[in-house]
Amino acid sequence: MRTSNSICLCAAAVSALFACSRATDSRAVATERPADAGPPSGVVSVSAASLPFLKTQAVQVEAALPALRVPARVAFQEGSFTQLSAPLSGRVVIVHVSSGDKVKSGDPLVTLNCPESSSARSQLATAEAELREAQAALARETKMLSQGVGTERDRLSAEIKLASERAEYQRALETARFVGTGQGSMVVLRAPLDGVILSRRATVGAAVSAGAEPLIEIGDPQALWIIADVFERDLGLIRVGLRTSTVLKSLPQPVQGVVTSIGSVVSESMRTAPVRIACTGDVSLLRPGMFGRTQIVSDESGIALPARAVLIREGGETVVYVGHGPQQFERRKVVIGPTLDGRVRVLTGLQPAETVVIEGALLLDGAAEQLL
Repeated sequence: MRTSNSICLCAAAVSALFACSRATDSRAVATERPADAGPPSGVVSVSAASLPFLKTQAVQVEAALPALRVPARVAFQEGSFTQLSAPLSGRVVIVHVSSGDKVKSGDPLVTLNCPESSSARSQLATAEAELREAQAALARETKMLSQGVGTERDRLSAEIKLASERAEYQRALETARFVGTGQGSMVVLRAPLDGVILSRRATVGAAVSAGAEPLIEIGDPQALWIIADVFERDLGLIRVGLRTSTVLKSLPQPVQGVVTSIGSVVSESMRTAPVRIACTGDVSLLRPGMFGRTQIVSDESGIALPARAVLIREGGETVVYVGHGPQQFERRKVVIGPTLDGRVRVLTGLQPAETVVIEGALLLDGAAEQLL
């Protein structure tokens, strides 16, 4: 019975709205323009009986416009997470930490026995000695040239030798740094930052290979941020300083934050850029890898309408119907922004205090393909 009544009601609405093209009595407003008068192009006149089927709203400037809601994840801030692998092949001798331990930068984590490490350290000592000798030789040749007992050729040769020994020393130094600290064949992996041991895979006696799977993972659980993945078409709506609210499935309350940076590179596969958000509240319940959705709130004032007020016409044109006069509505092209929670941001095409049809607009436009 309800379905039958609804069909009758819609039929009555459509009949009443389009009666203007056929009606001859004074209660219906004709859409056929007389030779000397009538609504201009793009303006629809409706009968008084049709008005109850239309709902209008005055255009207002809102203080905070709908912005975006995008996928987000919790991650370590840059420089607050690291993985340590064996720099050379060898065997684990001592494991100094366990998962969950707090460590300071420089604390020993794992001691390895790597036979190749002694060779790397001896190469550094040799390179350092040869560098000092080359520096002394250049100083000697320069002094002799100034006293008239040396030649420019000998001085240039000493200068070239020094440059070569300096480069060799830098290579040896980088190798020694890669090997780490220790004595002889022993290599001690030390914490490069303050944090917590997140994972420990090293076990005493286990053989390890250079650059294989990480033996230790360290992270600072207080240095977390939220990364929102924003499509390139929406990046123009984001600015540093905008407020955010992130809903994570595993947490009872949204996490508040502020946009701190906007990625400058767009992913070729996803067409998104990372927007980094600093949390403004307690992060003790956050864990790296958590997923959720972030709402980014615009702080700009502007116009927003219910999405159902916007029609999509042939060719993708977006329009609304604006009050034009008594029982008249003008079709108006508008440029819209993103839609959020059933509301759409109107960028251009409307002015404050104008009246817009927010329900029933589809009945006014036979050329419209669909609602937004």
